[in-house]
Amino acid sequence: MDREESANYQLGNKRLYQVVALRIAQMIEAHANDPSWRLPSERELAEELQVSRPSIREAVIALEMRGVVEVRGRAGIVILPRKTNELSFDVINTDIGPGPFELLQARLAVESGAAAIAAQRANSYDLMRLEDCISGMQQEGSSPAHNEKNDREFHMTIAHMTGNAIIVSITEALWAQRDASRMWKKINEHLHGIAIRPTWIGDHHAILAAMKLRNPDAAYKAMARHINNVSEELLQADERRRLTGSED
Repeated sequence: MDREESANYQLGNKRLYQVVALRIAQMIEAHANDPSWRLPSERELAEELQVSRPSIREAVIALEMRGVVEVRGRAGIVILPRKTNELSFDVINTDIGPGPFELLQARLAVESGAAAIAAQRANSYDLMRLEDCISGMQQEGSSPAHNEKNDREFHMTIAHMTGNAIIVSITEALWAQRDASRMWKKINEHLHGIAIRPTWIGDHHAILAAMKLRNPDAAYKAMARHINNVSEELLQADERRRLTGSED
C-alpha cells in the first residue's frame, strides 16, 4: 500500500489499523460536544489520514468491534452513544490481531515470490499435487471446510516446492494468523462461496498453468492476481455485511 509509506506514521509495535483507529477515535473525541458533526466517509478519511481504503476499513471494523461506531449501509459510519463519559483509548489501542487486508498484503509479498521460485523447481509430482487440490475444490456439493482444506494445501504445496524452509514457515504462520483473526472471521461470514468459486478456481488454474510452463514471471503475476482478487472480494463481502446490518 503505497499511501501508507507517505503517511509517516510512527507505528512502533502497533499495527497500522490500531494507529488509524486511534486517530479516528481522537477525531470523534474532539467533536464530542458538537451534535451537528458527522464522521467523514471512508474515502474522505483515507484522504485526510493519507492511508488506503483497506486500512480505513480495518480501523473502522476495529472500532465497530469495540462499540465505538456502527456502519449502517448507506447511512455510513454512525457514532454510537457512549457507555461512559469518555472514550477508553486504552481499549481502542488493544491489539485484536492482524487485519484481513494486512494479512493479504503480507501474503501478496511472500506467496507471489514463492510462486516464482516454485515455478523454476516444479516437478511432475508437485504438479500432480496441485492438480489434485484444484480437483478437490471443484467437487460438486463440497463443504466450505473441504474447499478451505484444498485451498490451503494448494498454497502450502507451492511454499514447499520452493525448497526454502523459511518461506514454508512464514506461509504457515500467515495462514495460522488468518485463522485466528477476529476481523477476518467477521468479514468471511459474508463471503459468497458459490458465487466466487469459479473465479478463485480459475485463479488456481492460472497459477498451475504457469508452473507447468516453468515460467517464474507468469507464476508471480498469477499468484498476485489471485490474492488481489481475494482482497477485492473481501471488500465486497464487508459491503454486504454492512448493508444487511449483521452483527457478531
